[in-house]
Amino acid sequence: MRAGKRREKSMSTRIFLGIFLLFLFILVIFSIIISTLYGKRMEEMEINYHLEVTNGTKEQFNMLTSMIDAYSYSLVSNGAVQEALENGGAGQDVEQIRTYINDMVRMNDSINHVHILGINDFWCSTNMQDSRGFYRQYLKEYVEGTERKGIWTGFHSTEEDDYLSSTSYIRPVFNSETKEVYGIVVLDVSYESIHKLFTASSIRLKDKAVIVNSDGVILLQYPLLADYTEVLRNYPQVLKKSTQIEGKLYKKDVIIVSEKINLADWSLVRFVQKDAATESIREILKVFQIVLVITTIISICYTIWLTRSITLPIKELMQVCKKVMKGDFTVHAAVKRQDEFGRLGDTFNSMIDQINDSFDKERRSRNRKAEMEYQILQAQINPHFLYNTLDSMKWLAVMQGVDNIAEMSTALINLLQYNLGKVEGETTLHNEIESVRNYIIIQKYRYSDMFEFTTMIDEEAEKCRVPRFILQPLVENSIIHGFNGERGNYRVHIAAVIFDGKLHIRVIDNGMGMDADSTEKINKGQEKSTRFSKIGVSSIRERIKLYFGEEAELIFDSEPNVATIAEIILPIIKEES
Repeated sequence: MRAGKRREKSMSTRIFLGIFLLFLFILVIFSIIISTLYGKRMEEMEINYHLEVTNGTKEQFNMLTSMIDAYSYSLVSNGAVQEALENGGAGQDVEQIRTYINDMVRMNDSINHVHILGINDFWCSTNMQDSRGFYRQYLKEYVEGTERKGIWTGFHSTEEDDYLSSTSYIRPVFNSETKEVYGIVVLDVSYESIHKLFTASSIRLKDKAVIVNSDGVILLQYPLLADYTEVLRNYPQVLKKSTQIEGKLYKKDVIIVSEKINLADWSLVRFVQKDAATESIREILKVFQIVLVITTIISICYTIWLTRSITLPIKELMQVCKKVMKGDFTVHAAVKRQDEFGRLGDTFNSMIDQINDSFDKERRSRNRKAEMEYQILQAQINPHFLYNTLDSMKWLAVMQGVDNIAEMSTALINLLQYNLGKVEGETTLHNEIESVRNYIIIQKYRYSDMFEFTTMIDEEAEKCRVPRFILQPLVENSIIHGFNGERGNYRVHIAAVIFDGKLHIRVIDNGMGMDADSTEKINKGQEKSTRFSKIGVSSIRERIKLYFGEEAELIFDSEPNVATIAEIILPIIKEES
């Protein structure tokens, strides 16, 4: 036996280890393929995405410059503006021009102010303060030079408006043939709009960036407290052209991306940390690791389940075999499966059932033999002899005019015929009530009419089938044990009705009754009192459950010196027509 147990355990272990190692091998191979083939590629894609976002920021700056250039062109090509600059504003509606530039400022949040300055000192501006002194130097350069393109200034604030920082786009107004300059138009672009454009992508991508001019002067930076002077000095090539190089920032690996923007010859320089650029791929790998752990746990659970599904049926069959070897043929293998183990269990159970059938046939044969012996003993009493003798006594009493003896003999004959003349264990409630009536006739002669017997039986209830001889013991208990002869006016009442889908039969007497404690014990089958015959009550309860199952009930309810109710509740089975 010990060797068998070791082999069984060894088989379970081998199955578990084999399946689990197979799952683990597949998961490891899959993780290696993911990390080697796709990890590097996804990292490159993530870095390229950050670089594309940098280019997107550059394009936004270029869109801003293009928009400002378009606004300035609409001014320099405006006939009223050209004529006002040529004539110094004489004969022109300056208010019309001022309305035009005020509308331009209101329509675009990026523009702080619009100014128009002429060589004859003509001035029209959206600013209430006169800041023409700052722009005269640019007008002078256009007048003295040959350049006629628009230029961007650095960030500045005028003396009259020193709290508002902006960069200005200046464009000359000149004669297209003679190239003579009449004046300039100036659009001040707010620092706030440029700063918002610059910091939006930096905040979203959590990287670092600066805007520098061609001299290396930092105009904007993010974060504000960072120091980029040293890194710009170490990599001067980022100031001259658009480029992409790898470098160090605060001893961390970064990708330095420089893009020229059409805004005052500035450059947008971003320092993309490799850790930040590959954050998404690390998140994906982390999720993959979690999935790997979960898959491993599921694999272990599945392996355990599969191992148990193979070994448990074998253990179950072995336990059943041990019990059968000890002589217990009532056990069955509980292997409810649709596979070879299930068929083996069914075959084993069928074998046990066949053995049990053989034993049952043997038991029935023995019981039949005992019953025949009992019937032989019962036949020795010869009920027909009793019937004939009682019948002779009845007619003798009739001929001699002793009617009470004749009536009592007739009732006894009918009672004996009902109790001894039938072999079946069931009858109708009607027949059972009639048998009780014959019993009452005999008892009334015995107890000198000291009680009254009444019935109230529903017509449908009379047709219901009941076990034989279940009411007479209850009536007998009422008469013998319930009536003491002291009070008189005793009564026995039988009521039967179909209620709530069941047959309810009540035997009620107004005799001595019982207290609550005795009633409870009798209902539980624990009381051994003189009020109820233990054999009669237990026999009735046992027989009704034998015929009708656990649905059948016998319940007592009693109150001392008031009444006792014995209620039988049975399922409804009506007599076949």
